[in-house]
Amino acid sequence: MVELLLVIGLSAIILPALLAGFLVSREGKAQHGQRAQAINILNKTIEGVRSVREKGWVLFANNGTFHPEVSGSSWQLVAGEYTDTAGFKTKVDISDVNRGACPGVDCGKIVTFGGTLDPSSRKVVATIAWELPYASSIAETFYITRYLDNNGHIDTTTSDFTIGATHTSTVTQNPPAADGEVILG
Repeated sequence: MVELLLVIGLSAIILPALLAGFLVSREGKAQHGQRAQAINILNKTIEGVRSVREKGWVLFANNGTFHPEVSGSSWQLVAGEYTDTAGFKTKVDISDVNRGACPGVDCGKIVTFGGTLDPSSRKVVATIAWELPYASSIAETFYITRYLDNNGHIDTTTSDFTIGATHTSTVTQNPPAADGEVILG
């Protein structure tokens, strides 16, 4: 009889802990599966954003919330957040980038406050969120810069180059067939 009471007492202590562990493990497996799918969607979203940027800075450089979609044989950014049939919400937030003033400690570095607007860089935050089995999300923050088509500022005439600036080791000339030439010293 004492042995039976001892077994019942131990079972009352051990069984609830075991059952709770099994339930948490089962729910954790479902959450892990959702996270794996979300990582796959996030990687696809980032590649879609990069693909749109490769087509041209003008298609990419607008601030706001977007999601990438395939249109024909290429990606495009569509305004707003997208929720797929599995319940994953995809959004891409694009915003301006400011850089620290030169000379200074933050010269050319990306700064959160102050600084000067960099027309050739954008901050991108891609976020994937889901509700089941637990409300969760993953996000990736990265910066995209205009490079091959970087025409933030172009001096096309001698007056463009010389207005309000002091130049060291440079000379401008006005050949007869053109509006100007810059010669580096």
